[in-house]
Amino acid sequence: MGASYSTATCTICIETHCTSEFKAVTKKCKHPTTTCQTCVNRHIEAELNNKGNFEIPCLIDSCKQTMDYNDIENIARKEVMARYDRMLVNVALGGDPNFRWCKNTKCGSGQIHSSGHNEPIMRCEACGQKSCYTHDVLWHTDLTCSQYDEIIKKEEAATQDLLNRETKACPKCGIRITKNGGCNHMTCRISSCKYEFCWLCLADYNLIRKNGNQYHRKTCQHYA
Repeated sequence: MGASYSTATCTICIETHCTSEFKAVTKKCKHPTTTCQTCVNRHIEAELNNKGNFEIPCLIDSCKQTMDYNDIENIARKEVMARYDRMLVNVALGGDPNFRWCKNTKCGSGQIHSSGHNEPIMRCEACGQKSCYTHDVLWHTDLTCSQYDEIIKKEEAATQDLLNRETKACPKCGIRITKNGGCNHMTCRISSCKYEFCWLCLADYNLIRKNGNQYHRKTCQHYA
């Protein structure tokens, strides 16, 4: 007859496994081990991939313990552990002021560009994508960094000019409001504000309604 072995049921997947599949999630856990290694691996992956969380909590809500590096290394599959190590390295490198992430959305790599602003063109060592170290964007082909700065300044000035011409700030809450035709009696669209004012002179329409058009500013066409 073959050797007998003991089994247990995982409280997460409700499947029966050999007891060797059950390991304490952390060395600090004081409760019985009730989750299989497969479920713990899925838990680690979910915390890393979905939450970007490096402090992996125990699956038992009442436990409140978190897994340290050795705990994860003791349980995680090879590919999960490799991803955890890569993420730790990226976090460490991310603290270096010369570090930049690759701008290729499909890459996910990053590197230190030690030559900095003196040589702003970066080429990703993983995928070859070129990016600008100075502006932290895809490389602006046919434009120097100074030329790119000028374009950005012009775009920002044009945007501000458009805001000044087409919108005004509510005198009460400050939210920008666009006038789409109609009369100059405006009501703020923010439900918690609903301030009423004159589009031309920003006068309070409650005072105008109560006291007449002399409460418009004297420079306003509605002043009387």
